[in-house]
Amino acid sequence: MNKLLATLIAGVFAAVSATAIAQTPAPAPAPAPAPAPSEAGKLKQDLKKAQSTEKAKKFSAEEQQLQDLSRNSPNPSQQKANVDASKMQPREKAKYDEKAAQSLSDNSATDPAQAKANVAASKASGPRQKIDISKMSKQEKQDLLRQLQKESTGQ
Repeated sequence: MNKLLATLIAGVFAAVSATAIAQTPAPAPAPAPAPAPSEAGKLKQDLKKAQSTEKAKKFSAEEQQLQDLSRNSPNPSQQKANVDASKMQPREKAKYDEKAAQSLSDNSATDPAQAKANVAASKASGPRQKIDISKMSKQEKQDLLRQLQKESTGQ
């Protein structure tokens, strides 16, 4: 255990040391000799002159159009080909639909026989009685609520 702990500490120390060494700034390289001012000025002038020609402007405009086209969606003929290819692929009904239907039927509260018995009992109890709640007092409303809660829980 002690060897493992010592190895772990040594490894952490080595990693920290390596990152510290890697983060120290390297000595600045010696400045490269700058081209003569006349050469730099001449290069800039030549570049401006080359960019201002008709051929360069036309190339720049064509390049910009190509970049815009590459950013947009594929051409319509390619899109149509993709749609046609997807229509040709056969579609199969997914298996999860069947499983979902089975899980819904399994999770139902009652089986069909019990549901039929509940309907029969409801019909045998007679017509439903309509109650006007607006004419009831606060206490009567509370009593009715308690009664309905008891009936719904089956107590």
